[in-house]
Amino acid sequence: MATCLQLALTNPIPGQDKEFNRWYDDEHLVHGVRTPGMLAGQRFRRATGPWPAGRHDYLAIYEIDDPAFALSQLAKARGTDAMPISPAIDMTTVQPPLMWRRATVRTSRRIATDTSQRGTVVLMLANAAAGQGDAFEAALLRGGLAELADEPGVLAAEFLTLADEQLRGSARKYAFGILLDLDDEARALSSLEGHLRALRHLDAEGWCAAVFRPLGRRLTQQEARAHAERG
Repeated sequence: MATCLQLALTNPIPGQDKEFNRWYDDEHLVHGVRTPGMLAGQRFRRATGPWPAGRHDYLAIYEIDDPAFALSQLAKARGTDAMPISPAIDMTTVQPPLMWRRATVRTSRRIATDTSQRGTVVLMLANAAAGQGDAFEAALLRGGLAELADEPGVLAAEFLTLADEQLRGSARKYAFGILLDLDDEARALSSLEGHLRALRHLDAEGWCAAVFRPLGRRLTQQEARAHAERG
């Protein structure tokens, strides 16, 4: 089971969306997931949402069981024949925060649903108000996360905290993450709109929450290796 998630937030070079998506779908996702230490990956594209959403149009969620080892392997492979980088990606905007999975709350619908791949998700990246990091974390772990999971249209809520291991230092902008799995996007966004803004001990100026819809299915490491063997 994955202990960490790498949340790869990216953009294409303007006008290069088609080539960017071809490269990411056909090559980069496979190369990333077959890296030792990686378990699976899935891609998403940003949709309109009710909150400040940052500046990234694309998200890939990579599941990792050994972050230090996996990231060392990625660093070795990146830019080589094992993981070529397309000129269609805007590398100046790449943000790949790695976050530990601290807690997950699932609704009864989530437990009874096939969740081998995600549907629409909300990714909230946040900081606590000054000096209130411990209080922010405690409020989520002592009921706040369960309240989010219980909102109409939400299947599950995960609480994430920034890991020390990073590929790029600029990924340290946010200390906390909340990842929400939705089964009814319209209902969930309506019910969550005020809830996220009102989280206790949140830095009111230091957060964003983007809505992402899946671009394709979840790819496991076994599938990625089989894909590579087929050529």
